[in-house]
Amino acid sequence: MFKRPLIAIDVGSSAIKVAELAGGKQKKLTTLGLETLPLGAVVDGVVQDNLIVEQKLKELLRKLKIRPRGRRASFCVSGSAVLIKRLEIEAKEGSELAEQVYFEAEQQFQADMSDIYLDFFVLGKAKDGNAQSVLVVGARRETVEQYITILHRIGMRAGVVECDAFSIANMFEHNYGKIDGLSAILKIGASASQVLLMQGGEYVYTGDVPMGGEEYTRRIAEALGVDRENAEALKIAASSGSGNLPPEAGKAIAELNDHLVADVQVAIDYFVQGAGGGAVVSSVFLTGGGSRILGLDAAIAAAMHVPVQIINPFQQINIDAKKFKMEQLLNQGAVYGVTIGLGLRSMGDQA
Repeated sequence: MFKRPLIAIDVGSSAIKVAELAGGKQKKLTTLGLETLPLGAVVDGVVQDNLIVEQKLKELLRKLKIRPRGRRASFCVSGSAVLIKRLEIEAKEGSELAEQVYFEAEQQFQADMSDIYLDFFVLGKAKDGNAQSVLVVGARRETVEQYITILHRIGMRAGVVECDAFSIANMFEHNYGKIDGLSAILKIGASASQVLLMQGGEYVYTGDVPMGGEEYTRRIAEALGVDRENAEALKIAASSGSGNLPPEAGKAIAELNDHLVADVQVAIDYFVQGAGGGAVVSSVFLTGGGSRILGLDAAIAAAMHVPVQIINPFQQINIDAKKFKMEQLLNQGAVYGVTIGLGLRSMGDQA
């Protein structure tokens, strides 16, 4: 029986992105698009206005000529709705391991476990050899069910639910393989950012940075005395290398770049000085809507003394140049990092 691919739906703070990938090991892009969201519709990964998100998703699916009725979607939860911990647990199997994971998660997450969907993955033996290294993931039920309700209202069903960090990790591994050493992937979102660390091609850590592209817009508006729309347009123009940037705006962007880099280094140091065993970051990759902010890549390279590049999530994806504008994909590709990671999923996937 022919199984249709999942429709990847990434609901961010500034836009909804949708993609569909066909094929087996070698994926082909068949559908891609986004629809912007009004400010405040989604905050820190939590939908604040269900009707607006539902309406915008329906509009985007219609534009992309996707009939939602009966289709299954892969989607992710992010921000404060996700809890991730890497734990070392005494080597056990089956139900004993599940019980121990539940107990440890209850202590670590400091939340009512009835409010959380919980899952875990055994990564292998811990360093001392007498324990297992286990990745424990929790997602707030209210947020997950909110997304599922929106899907049901437009006729779709949930296929795969994961967190955005794992979507990025899978997208990165698919396109770049297993890179030796410790690599940092920075997802620069609208309201917040993430530091995701990969060691030898394996996910090891996620840290949150409470600053994103919207803060740049706010500071530019404040520095120039203009409204948000004009400040956002100026930020985008400057980041794409077009338009003249007033000195006051340039100063604001540079200051925020330094602030963001400092926060990123704190998140990395937390891992390196703990579970990372003193490992040194050897490369940095940028993704997300704010990844092309003017001077950010240079600021990171100067502070961390490592090569910095913007991720191309389509690097190992077959693209029909007659259907998609290649230049546009290259310029805007980083926006779809999570979306492509979701598009690589299939029913039944767990890791």
